Amino acid sequence: MLSTFLGLEIARRALFVNRSLIDITSHNIANANTKGYSRQEGLIVTSPAVSLPSIGIIGTGSELRYIRRVRNEFLDIQYRDESRIKSYWDNLKSSLEEIEYILGEPTDNGLSLTISNFWNSWQELSTNPESMAVRGSLKEQAQTLISFLSHLRGELVLQRDQLEKDLEIQVNAINDIALQIGALNEEIKRAYIRGESPNDLLDRRDLLLDSLTELVNFDVSINEVGEAVINIRDHLLVGVNNTVYKMVVSDGRVLWEDGSSVHLKNEQGRLSSILYARDNIIGITDDRGYEYETGYIGVIDRLTAVIYERVNELHRSGYGLDNSTGLDFFTLIDDTKGITAENIKINDLILQDLNKIASASIPDAPGDGSNALKIARIKDEFLIDGSFTVEDYWRNQISMLGIISQRASLISDNQKALVDAINNKREEVSGVSIDEEVINMIRYQQAFSAASRILTTLDEMLSILIERTGVVGR
Repeated sequence: MLSTFLGLEIARRALFVNRSLIDITSHNIANANTKGYSRQEGLIVTSPAVSLPSIGIIGTGSELRYIRRVRNEFLDIQYRDESRIKSYWDNLKSSLEEIEYILGEPTDNGLSLTISNFWNSWQELSTNPESMAVRGSLKEQAQTLISFLSHLRGELVLQRDQLEKDLEIQVNAINDIALQIGALNEEIKRAYIRGESPNDLLDRRDLLLDSLTELVNFDVSINEVGEAVINIRDHLLVGVNNTVYKMVVSDGRVLWEDGSSVHLKNEQGRLSSILYARDNIIGITDDRGYEYETGYIGVIDRLTAVIYERVNELHRSGYGLDNSTGLDFFTLIDDTKGITAENIKINDLILQDLNKIASASIPDAPGDGSNALKIARIKDEFLIDGSFTVEDYWRNQISMLGIISQRASLISDNQKALVDAINNKREEVSGVSIDEEVINMIRYQQAFSAASRILTTLDEMLSILIERTGVVGR
């Protein structure tokens, strides 16, 4: 014969299980708007049955085996892979927009117009070489060109310096995330050893991994005690037992603390984007000149050097109104440095006496403007790579920048759509639906009420058994 107390135990278990499920539902609802939170659910299984002679096996109710978080690891991997690509192109798109704004092309007051005005001033001088007003206009146009080139280069250098600061900020952010992940690893490991599933801690760590993937490429593996081991190429960032290897920025290079280089994947993560924009788009600066530079700093200094050398070459061969000859039109501000946009000026002798502008090809010919015409026609000479005039070269470089910027914008938009789609799938799996949780809460509440009713019924049965057995008919 079955004991009445078995029914009490089944009812007790039912109360505990459904109350726990209500608690889990409450936790889900409370964290419906918590970033990175994964919906949790209780795994309910039947408790071990008992075997009774001549009766058979009878169930003993249910029990809460464990609480699991609903998460799809494949979607996490896919999200992080695409997110780091999106972050790269988003950041590069922003950098390119800044560079395009600095260069100011194509506009009605950009460098192209300034160069054209410089050549036109020489053309005007060739038709009126004796006019001091025309010579003065040429001096002003030359000064405007020098100032414009210097300004562009200076702005690009400032933008490069800003990227240097941003690089340090991002490296510090990576180090901070690594430290947080290391600390969480320790808490998670202790919970695993105790046989627990630290769902909220795992959510926090996954959220940090999502943030880290926007900054740098990495591979992550989870060991048997729940620790996340993170590698960047062949170097550990986060190891076991809360071991964290930090990065540093030294002389513009990203290094590990032991001095070895950090190997970054191209087109992945904000860090890679900053380095590419700094070194390949804006460019490396060098006081020796464009041969040692890269990017648009190198482009501007190459334009400067071509104009500087060709104008000086022709100007030296000409004669001024005072028969002066052999003079350079441009000179260097600092002779110890190369030809750069920030290191050239108009010859001081010319600034002091505009008669020394060599407009003539022969001496004692004040009405001769043939040398000025030669200088004006520099605009038609293929001085760069044997196939570009000065203005064509600049327009070609601006066009290339526009193509790169358009590509960055297109890929950025495409990646955003892809990342949003993947994230929506993650939310469908892991996100909290208030409507579903409320429905579940009602189910668990009804089951709890039914279990309470069972307990009340069994209590009444026991009351009859205890209080009335043997007293009937007395």
